[in-house]
Amino acid sequence: MDIQQLKTFLEVCKTRHFGHAAQNLYLTQSAVSFRIRQLETQLGTPLFNRHRNNLQLTHAGERLKVHAETIITTWQRAQQEVSSRDDQHRALTLGASANIWSAWLGEALGELHERFPDVLWRADTLTGDLMVRRLLERTLDLAVLTDPPKVDELKTVALQPLTLVMAAPAGADIERALTDAYVLVDWGTRFMIDHAKRFAHSPSPVLHTGDARLAMAFVRRHQGSAFLPTSLLDAEPDDWQRIDSYGEMHKTLYLAHHAHHPDLDSLSPVIDCLVRR
Repeated sequence: MDIQQLKTFLEVCKTRHFGHAAQNLYLTQSAVSFRIRQLETQLGTPLFNRHRNNLQLTHAGERLKVHAETIITTWQRAQQEVSSRDDQHRALTLGASANIWSAWLGEALGELHERFPDVLWRADTLTGDLMVRRLLERTLDLAVLTDPPKVDELKTVALQPLTLVMAAPAGADIERALTDAYVLVDWGTRFMIDHAKRFAHSPSPVLHTGDARLAMAFVRRHQGSAFLPTSLLDAEPDDWQRIDSYGEMHKTLYLAHHAHHPDLDSLSPVIDCLVRR
């Protein structure tokens, strides 16, 4: 088993098609099939159920997928750290959802780079469950989450809350924006619970997404509305109107890392910088 075999396996998992995987990897379809057969021979079990136009993972394939993702991530991080320009440089990996990168961590990363120019940064967009798993596997140094992970091995600290307001494009008809083109942006479990309580009788959203920038683009195009962070709205104040009758919602973010991180001395100043931001 080698890294290229695992990369090929994951690409087939993603595309569910040997031909499409071959195109994405700049290989022939026979080369992709050969690598998958090699893996299956080494593991002694089929990884895919091959039906006409329907390629599905077997139970063994599902289990391998989890391990393959971890191995590839670990290998990429090892490459990054080993190939650092000199011993004075260290690598740190930050993880967050697309929402948090857009609303808060993207700008914070720029500030971190200015504050710690000797650090080689890696920014990963991940789901909450995957961030927790990678923190436990120690293939992720820091994660910013919308809900605190309840895992003993992880240490969590609250960050400054995001301020969320209901907003619509400037000039939009407010009534229509709230009823015909409302977008529900997922800001975590607590937000969704509060939202359900406060707006139990509101119309069903036409779109439910975990990406604030996608929500903004959709709302702008369709003259709709959504709960959006003031940090994004303030960047384009003339393009949006805030619907004050809905008030504000405040979403606390949480910074998490492994309690026994192998390099807490390097991590601590970064944590302090994010906490004070």
